[in-house]
Amino acid sequence: MAVAKVSGLLHLFTAKPGDNGPPKPEDVAPNFAGPDGGKLGTMLAWLSPGNSLMHCDMDNQVWTPSVAKDADGKPYYWVGVWKDKLPIESDLRRTYTQSGPLVKFGSQSWKLPTPDTVDSRAVYTDDGSMRWEVIRQFSWVCDEAQSMRQQYLDEFGLRDMVFRVDPSQQVAWLLKLLQINYRILPEVAIALDMWIGKDHIIDTVLSTLGLSRKGASDG
Repeated sequence: MAVAKVSGLLHLFTAKPGDNGPPKPEDVAPNFAGPDGGKLGTMLAWLSPGNSLMHCDMDNQVWTPSVAKDADGKPYYWVGVWKDKLPIESDLRRTYTQSGPLVKFGSQSWKLPTPDTVDSRAVYTDDGSMRWEVIRQFSWVCDEAQSMRQQYLDEFGLRDMVFRVDPSQQVAWLLKLLQINYRILPEVAIALDMWIGKDHIIDTVLSTLGLSRKGASDG
């Protein structure tokens, strides 16, 4: 689990009971020859009746090294997809999902949870009134959103300029939100060509923070 955490794979191993998030024993193959020169490793797969093969097929699959690298610059893992059958939204969707608007990334629409749509519970305040409080499992969503929102309020111009050159912060935020509802990795998102349109991406990010731009145009 320590390796999974540092490599960004931990969310694949954690989910609500009955969810299709954690791989079943039959979907885990230890000592499997991989794409990096046939070196042995553990292969994880989410199989289905129409896609029940678990193997490395360099002729019919595309394998991509992880974006995250170890201290020696080596990828933590590799991600493989079939050349003629890229995963679709329903393939990656978890059994239990959080509410959120349908947002188009690439050619498909995805349910994007936000700080305003994740599960909350009604609690009493000190004066006897009630308010909504996000459940602990998703408190990080609100904490991170509040921090990012303050950054944009304090230095919107600078943040926008940095985004135009390096959108890694904004893409990472959207990916974190999507991972609540989907078994998706950065390499899969790139394979699906999800991050299209600078204005679309920044406007979507801002909408999750309760912000918007004036006079926005697609670009």
